Amino acid sequence: MKITTLITCAVMAIAGAAVAAGATFAPSEAMSPRPHSGDGPPRDRYACFDPDFVQGFQSIGDNKIVVTSSHNQVYELSLGGICIGLDTTFAIGIRSRNGMSNICGPFDADIVFRDMGGMDRVQACPIMQVRHLTGDEAGKYAPQRKTDRK
Repeated sequence: MKITTLITCAVMAIAGAAVAAGATFAPSEAMSPRPHSGDGPPRDRYACFDPDFVQGFQSIGDNKIVVTSSHNQVYELSLGGICIGLDTTFAIGIRSRNGMSNICGPFDADIVFRDMGGMDRVQACPIMQVRHLTGDEAGKYAPQRKTDRK
């Protein structure tokens, strides 16, 4: 009991000295659901998306889809392997793997869909990369507002 109390006091004294010296404690990067910002330019505030706010999707072959999220944010999702039937499905689901709500990168979630090409089975493909599209690249996928239509 005395040894435990002594160790606890020593740890608290060291932590107090570190804080007094100006040290800061930050969570490990493995705990952070957001991409690392690094020393470069500011990170894209829309680098991740919440699957609860996905409004639509478009297939680009059997290994890539584009999803549109709230506020017309557009994301290109590269999938692991070739997901046969993804280009003919009418609906997709996004199943989180880590219990987090934001999807940011590799292995955060799977795209789940039903193959309508005769097999009628449910398939899952892992998301390998999430890329936020902007400008003209996003314009061809984002829904147009009534004032922008011709």
